[in-house]
Amino acid sequence: MNEVDQLGKLSVRNITTSLPFNKIDQAQIQLRVQDTKSINYVGLQLKTRFNVKQEGVLRVLTGCTMLPNGNLLIADYYGKNVLIEYNEDGKHIRDIPCSDSPFDLTVMDTERIAVTYANDVADDIEFLIIKNNTIEKKVNLNSICNGILCQDNKLFIVIEDGIVITDIAGKVLKQLIVDCDSCIGTTKDRINFTVKDDQTVHCISMTGEEILVRKEESLVHPSGITVDDHQNVFVVDRDSNSLIVIQHDGRSSITLLSETDGLVNPRSLHYNKDKKVFLLCDGNGCALYNLG
Repeated sequence: MNEVDQLGKLSVRNITTSLPFNKIDQAQIQLRVQDTKSINYVGLQLKTRFNVKQEGVLRVLTGCTMLPNGNLLIADYYGKNVLIEYNEDGKHIRDIPCSDSPFDLTVMDTERIAVTYANDVADDIEFLIIKNNTIEKKVNLNSICNGILCQDNKLFIVIEDGIVITDIAGKVLKQLIVDCDSCIGTTKDRINFTVKDDQTVHCISMTGEEILVRKEESLVHPSGITVDDHQNVFVVDRDSNSLIVIQHDGRSSITLLSETDGLVNPRSLHYNKDKKVFLLCDGNGCALYNLG
């Protein structure tokens, strides 16, 4: 370095080029299209199936979810006042005590879950800390609460008069006056629910505007609903013993599972986006499916 006078010469050149980004709206539309997928490419592969112990006169598995550690948490509405935890292989881990018979549940974060009881005796919603099985908070919405789902630090709860949206602390942010059944499914900008009286599946915006309605003649008593990464809607029907998928645009539907596949009174359904698996609970127990 002491003997070298110079290592090179530095120069700057200005080059004019054209980039195909003159229409920003088209670029945004292309991104949204990539977020959707035709149901013709949807397939389920059975991963595992296991029985759930019956602790009451009936076994009615009305709620299910997957914990961050991969374990499964199930609500038996006619069982004991507990949530039942299993691992992915179907091994019973523990029972988590509740104040009453749990109807539905959702994961809030790595430590907490929210539980509904679907009656006018217990508190409407409870936040449970699953590590030590303690009640962190009770939330009263002055209504019977059924299905519940947590997304983007908000809780979506089905009540008697529609859907309530709260923050993660249980403070009511908005109430949507809609006619819906007990189950609910959401994406980043949509809320999906069923109406059994007219055999329809509805999709609305987060502010309540109707996006689409799909009439499904095969639906007799829909009891569970969830949404995949491409906004395709999955619904289980407890009376027709079926699982159907409705395309994101509402134009078509396919029956994925039926009674011939072993479905008996399916009640609840959950899709885990991290693991790309479905958890389905029916009268016999639970099954995990890989989404193909």
